Amino acid sequence: MPRVLLQRDAELAMLDHRLAQVRSGTGAVIVVEGPAGIGKSSLLAAAGTDASAAGLRVLSAWGGPLDRDAGWGIARQLFAPLRQSPEWDTLAVGAAAPARRALDGDAATHAPTGDAMHAAAHGLTWLTCGLAARAATLLLVDDVHWADAPSLRWLGQLTRRLAGLPLGILCAVRSGEPPAEPDLLAELLAAAGAPVRPSPLEPDTVRAIVQDRLPAAGPAFAGACHAATAGNPFLLGALLDHLVAERVTPTDDVAAGLSGFGPEQVARAVDRQLARLPAGTAELARAFAVLGRGTPLRHARDLADLDHPRACRLADRLRDAGLIQGGADGYALVHPLVEAALYTGLPAGERALWHARAARMLERERADPETVALHLLRTEPAGEPATITALRTAADRAWRRGAPQSAATFLRRALAEPPIATHDEAELLGRLGLVTAEQEKPHAYDLLADAVGLATDPDQRARLGLAGTRALGMAGYPEEALKLSRAVLDRGAGADPELLERLEGELVCNAWLDADEVADARDRTERAGRLPLWQVHRAHRAICDGRPAAEATAALRAVLDADTDSLLATFLKFDLVVVEELDTVRALCDALIDVARPRGWMTALAHGSFIRAHALVQLGRVREAVTDARFAFEFKLANPPAPGLVWTLFPLLEALVEADELDAAEAALASAGRFGAGEAVPGKLRTAMLLERRARLWLARHRAADAHRDLLAAAETWRALDVHNPAFACWRVDDSTALAALGDLTAARRLAEEHLDLAARVGLPGARGAGLRALAHTVSPADAVPLLTQAAHLLAGSPARLEHARVLVELGAALRRANQRAAARDPLVRALDLADRGGMRLIASRARQELLAAGGRPRRSVSTGPGALTPAEHRVAVLAALGHSNREIADQLYVTRRTVETHLTHIFQKLSVSNRAQLATSLPLPEPIG
Repeated sequence: MPRVLLQRDAELAMLDHRLAQVRSGTGAVIVVEGPAGIGKSSLLAAAGTDASAAGLRVLSAWGGPLDRDAGWGIARQLFAPLRQSPEWDTLAVGAAAPARRALDGDAATHAPTGDAMHAAAHGLTWLTCGLAARAATLLLVDDVHWADAPSLRWLGQLTRRLAGLPLGILCAVRSGEPPAEPDLLAELLAAAGAPVRPSPLEPDTVRAIVQDRLPAAGPAFAGACHAATAGNPFLLGALLDHLVAERVTPTDDVAAGLSGFGPEQVARAVDRQLARLPAGTAELARAFAVLGRGTPLRHARDLADLDHPRACRLADRLRDAGLIQGGADGYALVHPLVEAALYTGLPAGERALWHARAARMLERERADPETVALHLLRTEPAGEPATITALRTAADRAWRRGAPQSAATFLRRALAEPPIATHDEAELLGRLGLVTAEQEKPHAYDLLADAVGLATDPDQRARLGLAGTRALGMAGYPEEALKLSRAVLDRGAGADPELLERLEGELVCNAWLDADEVADARDRTERAGRLPLWQVHRAHRAICDGRPAAEATAALRAVLDADTDSLLATFLKFDLVVVEELDTVRALCDALIDVARPRGWMTALAHGSFIRAHALVQLGRVREAVTDARFAFEFKLANPPAPGLVWTLFPLLEALVEADELDAAEAALASAGRFGAGEAVPGKLRTAMLLERRARLWLARHRAADAHRDLLAAAETWRALDVHNPAFACWRVDDSTALAALGDLTAARRLAEEHLDLAARVGLPGARGAGLRALAHTVSPADAVPLLTQAAHLLAGSPARLEHARVLVELGAALRRANQRAAARDPLVRALDLADRGGMRLIASRARQELLAAGGRPRRSVSTGPGALTPAEHRVAVLAALGHSNREIADQLYVTRRTVETHLTHIFQKLSVSNRAQLATSLPLPEPIG
């Protein structure tokens, strides 16, 4: 076997160039790709040594066949040395603190549905970014094709944070090997440039190696060795080891008999090599193969049933034979091909028995339950209750730590272990269904339905049904949630009435979303029980019916602490927006975000952000709304299914249109469309809300016909949903505007009057003001002035500042067109002030145009002042003005400190300030709630 790197100058130079870029602050993913034995590991080791010598912090890990089911296995290897270092407690803090969930299973605490995985991944990302901020860092991962799913998902996310950081990911991947997680691996590799592909050894290099090992070998023999191994360095070394061990004379006759030397030949050579070594050596070698890389000698010793002195001596013989490497920190077979040869050389049944013994041995040592479970996965079902218990314990631990895929694997194996009591099987299936729903997989319903079907105890059935319905609803599968809840309620006799009532409440949540189910939602709400949850449904029904807003407001205020693991919390906040309790919604979302952000609960953070964005737009705080909405949308873009993505799309469209970022709004539509989320599915609440916001985009683009078409479809959907509230189904105002632009003033007036009639009953200033604004488009400027004046008075004390700004602009425009230019300036100045302060650039642009036409001199705040800040800059500026450090701002916003520094540079320039102390006087801070 070659002892030095030969013929690798070009590859090492490429790696050195890439690593120099990392040292200079240009993050990079670097891939070494090639077949088994070509020398990938040797290149990685050399690159790691060079990087360390150049001052980089190098963290290393490797994948293996046994470890691919180990949740966070790669991450735990990478950070194991740091966890033992004095600096650990200063690293895993702030946004990096949730990394402890992945790295220390005993420290994992409860997280809302789906958020353990996101929390761990984001914690690891910020831990790594924090390391890179201290010193240039290289993550070195060998055999990444065998990496576990959670670690691969995290590495893929990390690639999106590399820009501007001295951080590199250097990994080796075997070509021709089916990866454990092809999609996740593809995402990681897609972030790399052209891979470094080690070339086979040239004939001259092979000749030098052969003659070094077999001095008597001639050119023909060396050529035969090259042909037999195709220049593969490991195979060449294994062939020469075999020839030396067999004391073969390197003659031309022997050369003529050499044929292809590949993995099968390696296996035979290893068997012959072990046969020449003392008794017990083969068993020790196979123990290392079964236990995997990094195995302590005592584990291999016990598994091979050897006493300690003998095991030490046999380990020396294996090391001398070139079959193992390592020492006090653990042993490994010298190459995956050798490990595979020893492992697959065991018959399948015998391999299973080795793994069963390994599991028992590790359990006696109180090893990590997931490590024990990795071996139980590879055993044959034998009717062992202890196996079920161990796998269930490991699954619970993996789930809590944010590795749902590993948890699902453990649970599936537990279900294969007969016999299982029906009660236990229902529990296991239920857990598997919840884990699967957490991964947002559509087949979660089948698992949960089977669990419910197996349950023999009514309370167990109701409990599983409630948990499953909530999980499916939150994951974006309302139809499946409805089927499951109905199946349980149909067999509800004997179950705890409160459990059944809560389950029915979840059913109604999902039923409100679909026109075909709304009648059932209304009926169930009409005869509902007394639990507080029904207040949300009663309020929603009152809203849909268009009854006075005070009725719904009172019901909603009574239940402001709705469970955030339920869709009820979403309905509560959305309905509060409809009844213009915007500051209350903002306070609820702020509280959720304040809890979620430091814990890395990304699903909860996205949920709070997208609803807060919806409220902030109505509050006229568009700049902030864009930041919130974009964060939520991008999170859901990376975490389907499509229905969940649509819910974050409509507040983003709404915010971007009002921010006059119309190209960005169309880009968001296109991005969602690639996942099928831009389709207008008939009869869905999400469709009606999306169509209205898309129509506003078309109106801003002066595409009135397209807007009218979308609004007709929205109207049809709202009618199917039986919604008559003009503050909820507000399509009439925009369609009136579209029809007026198209010249059909009669139809436009009819819709505006219909809206006003409905709004009068509801009694909300925002809805009434919008109707008056729409009606003003259908009359002369002189007749429009009193309508718009009335609307402005209605909205003056209202939280609906977006609508107030719209009305003020229209009032100023109507006054100007009525030849009252002096009078027009006051509402236009007020509109411009509101718009500039809130980032309502679409309105601000119109206000400036009208002011100029009215003879005014609008101030210019496009390039300087608070109005010039981008949404991201505004968020950074506010936090800095409130006294947060750059590190704290980076932690809160999930950006790098360098990004914060860049934003602050631009902020100081735009606000004409020179230090942070001046920000507080130059920037309007968030308004108090209430």
